[in-house]
Amino acid sequence: MAPNKDTDPTIREYIITVFTENQVGVLGRITSIFTRRKINIESLKVSETPVKGISMFTIHAFTTEDTACRILSGIERIIEVLRADKYRTEEFTAQQIALYKVSPELFLKGGDTCLKEYNARVIEINPEYVVLERTGAKEEIEALRGYLVQSGMLMQFTQSENIVLHDATVENALNGIMDKRDYLGD
Repeated sequence: MAPNKDTDPTIREYIITVFTENQVGVLGRITSIFTRRKINIESLKVSETPVKGISMFTIHAFTTEDTACRILSGIERIIEVLRADKYRTEEFTAQQIALYKVSPELFLKGGDTCLKEYNARVIEINPEYVVLERTGAKEEIEALRGYLVQSGMLMQFTQSENIVLHDATVENALNGIMDKRDYLGD
């Protein structure tokens, strides 16, 4: 049975960043390392880096320190992986963006609470709906969502995954990859 974050106090959220050559099949090899250990990936983002041909994976998962180290070790053995690091969520600044589609009639009656107490912004107003935006921590996003559901205003909701602001070690890793590629003549 897979570890459970609700019943095991040693389980924490980890963010694993991986820099790879942009090759077919790398994503499958990375995710299979999690699958073999029965670790669910909470979110996965793959993006380009400023270095041509290099991709960056940002993976969020709940696991123990020992398992996170084993996952990292497995990822580092993949030939196309240039660098991999793990972090606990406390080591990053992470934010989410959420959009809330709400009833205009109900918003006119109780909308000031959304704007003042929950720091929401109005993005669009029309006769059929009002769109609110909120940027913040996951708990702040959920607090506004809870208020809107309770008040009956919420018609539709969407949110981004965590947007992670990396610390200097990630920037240094990317610079090291660029230096290595320059040295090798890539």
